Amino acid sequence: MKEYSELLERSVKYRRDLHRIPELSFDLPKTGAYIRNVLKPLSCRVDDIAGYGVAAVYDFGKKDAICFRCDMDALPIQEVNDLTYISEHDGKMHACGHDSHMAIMLGFAELIDDKKSEGFSPAHNVVLLFQPAEETIDGALKICNTDFFETYNIKEIFGLHNWPTLPKGQISSISGPMMAKSTSVDVHFSGVSAHCGEPWKGKDALHAAARFLTEIYDYVDNEINDNCIVRFGKLTSGTVRNAISPQAELLGTIRTFSEETWQSILDEMDRIASEIYKDMGVKVTPEVIKYHPAVINNPAVYERVIPFLDKLGYKELDNPVMIAEDFSFYQEKVPALFFFLGTGSGIPLHSVNYDMDDSVILQGIRLFEAILLNE
Repeated sequence: MKEYSELLERSVKYRRDLHRIPELSFDLPKTGAYIRNVLKPLSCRVDDIAGYGVAAVYDFGKKDAICFRCDMDALPIQEVNDLTYISEHDGKMHACGHDSHMAIMLGFAELIDDKKSEGFSPAHNVVLLFQPAEETIDGALKICNTDFFETYNIKEIFGLHNWPTLPKGQISSISGPMMAKSTSVDVHFSGVSAHCGEPWKGKDALHAAARFLTEIYDYVDNEINDNCIVRFGKLTSGTVRNAISPQAELLGTIRTFSEETWQSILDEMDRIASEIYKDMGVKVTPEVIKYHPAVINNPAVYERVIPFLDKLGYKELDNPVMIAEDFSFYQEKVPALFFFLGTGSGIPLHSVNYDMDDSVILQGIRLFEAILLNE
């Protein structure tokens, strides 16, 4: 089997090559081709998944399989790093570290290949899933809407994400809720325009939007005791300073762990909308655009796997986080466990200068190896 040092060297090359060619959502021709090219000489079957996505299938003749997942897509961000491997695609960047996730998985594929050539036979077949469109939360859902899990008879799935606020190389997770349910919500306001000198002749959509924003924030701050966030990041309304705005739109996000809390927030939005229409005559329409569930780790899988990670310096996560992950869709299909892998950089995810210490890649490979060897 390849020595870890050689495996790391090759995996770092994969990460830097992929960092140069970031692509978005499902449109991943170069990324998909690169992954297939690395996998081609290995003893796995390579299947197409969700367009440019890839499944590397190691068939050991067992009745079921365990799956390891990584994400492939980048972000529409202009990179400002001074690196020899800076993005070559204008306005696109691996600012969330998915390049490192793919490099970990490719290194892990080579490790499995070497073990297989030495006669290693695990208790299950192994499927390595390279998933598109994590950033748009469409990739996992699209895969779950196929027969992917049935085709490969997958019994469990594992994944990880690099995490800048954890110490370099630290592996962390938690039993139960780990990452929040994320809901994209738009609120539309429809009023009547009038001259600002005669505001009583109009129905002020901008005023209604301001009232809606204030009231829903007050409700969450004062009435919700659960861990949640409701925030709107964009308000669009009006055309000129001296005309009552007939239209407005609020775009925001809801982050929750509890379904009851989630529903109570949506119900309160509807109640506020009804009150505004009654008081101001402005029609208010809250609309859930898309959402994905909270990442909730299977307690039984957690309790079985974590003892095997002591040698890697595993440390339990202190608290769940409000950042979301579409890995949660897989957790609704089969028992699953998600991890954070500390980079220690402190550079926020989605930053224009995001980068990481490449040595962390080996820790990710060793995490997956430990799971594989103890299944």
